[in-house]
Amino acid sequence: MGLDQYMNVVSGGGKEYYWRKHSRLQVFMARKWAEQNKGKEPDSDFALGFNGGDEPVKLTRELCDEWEKQIKENYWDNFATDGFFWGQQFQEESIKEYKKQDKEACDWARATIEKGKDVVYSCSW
Repeated sequence: MGLDQYMNVVSGGGKEYYWRKHSRLQVFMARKWAEQNKGKEPDSDFALGFNGGDEPVKLTRELCDEWEKQIKENYWDNFATDGFFWGQQFQEESIKEYKKQDKEACDWARATIEKGKDVVYSCSW
């Protein structure tokens, strides 16, 4: 059991990005989920944020700009204070391990959005 994270085009096909227990990315995306779903509580019994079964996060140009800033700053504003199943205990290592993939995924999402396609981020644990 643990956090699995995905980013892809809504209509399917093409590239898909996958992360495993990247807790600071999850904190960032959970905050974006809350902004996009004001007033809605996640379906999950956990207090850690949205989960499979909830609406995914829809990426936008603005969200990609914010994400790029977080990548450069090692997600400093998105520290995971809890979340064993999210990989909270090794979040510093995950930042280093996924930095190149995060940048590539962010650039891909921005380019894909520019082509008029909808890109989403989802997760499950």
